Amino acid sequence: MITKKIVLLAFSLFIGVSMSAQILTPAKWSVSVSKKHPKQGEIVELIFTVKLDATWHLYSNKQSYDLGPLPTTFEFEANDSYMLLGDMQAIGVKKTHDEVFEVVVNYFEEKAEFRQKVKILSSKVTIMGSYEYQVCTTVDGKCILERDEFEFEMEPTK
Repeated sequence: MITKKIVLLAFSLFIGVSMSAQILTPAKWSVSVSKKHPKQGEIVELIFTVKLDATWHLYSNKQSYDLGPLPTTFEFEANDSYMLLGDMQAIGVKKTHDEVFEVVVNYFEEKAEFRQKVKILSSKVTIMGSYEYQVCTTVDGKCILERDEFEFEMEPTK
């Protein structure tokens, strides 16, 4: 009987802790490509779109400070099927003065978009990599650092 009570108590504690723990995901990422079936040799844009929950903001990939909020970063796995052209472009960036770090920051609210131009070099293209980013809320200053992977697959026309 005591064993049953201990098991029941442990189970109740587990359920209670599980229900009170929340995993915050204030940034929802999606990826697309400007043209699904590009020709070999053609230039396309890889598009990263982020939908942000209300009161949350995301820091842009380009910042002009050494010490401050962590900027969004992108890493591409190199392969011979494509070539990166230029730098990642942030679309719709806002600027504000961050009172904590005492620097001007580039950030997004509600929605963020990043675009990377690539040249298609082969008949089957797979572009893989990862991104890392920081989101913060204006409500209580809570910040979350996240990392995820991406993959684009294209079959160029000849």
